[in-house]
Amino acid sequence: MRHSKPTLRNSFFGWLGGAEPTAAPDTPERTQQRIAVLRARMFRELGQGPVAGTSALMHRILCAQDGLALWYCRSELMQALSRWRGEADAAATVAALTPLFKGLVPDGMLPTGSGMRRR
Repeated sequence: MRHSKPTLRNSFFGWLGGAEPTAAPDTPERTQQRIAVLRARMFRELGQGPVAGTSALMHRILCAQDGLALWYCRSELMQALSRWRGEADAAATVAALTPLFKGLVPDGMLPTGSGMRRR
């Protein structure tokens, strides 16, 4: 059995930088700071438009306990922003928020970067 026996292939790819060390997980305090930053960004985007019709969403964002709860607020945020900004601008805003969720939601929920191809 070869569990951790170094080979030429492993050392070569390590030399090329393919085997980067993984980052340490966030501390609970750091996670809460990141959630606060996300919450503030979402409030800032909502605050640029009319307040009518956004109070329920603002309450959900305020009461969100974790990154996953904020993740699920994204679709409502997109809907609210698209009412007065237009869909393209709202999509760009939500797309700019998406990288901030890395490490707060499972990696399978984040976009892979390949996107959809247009014909």
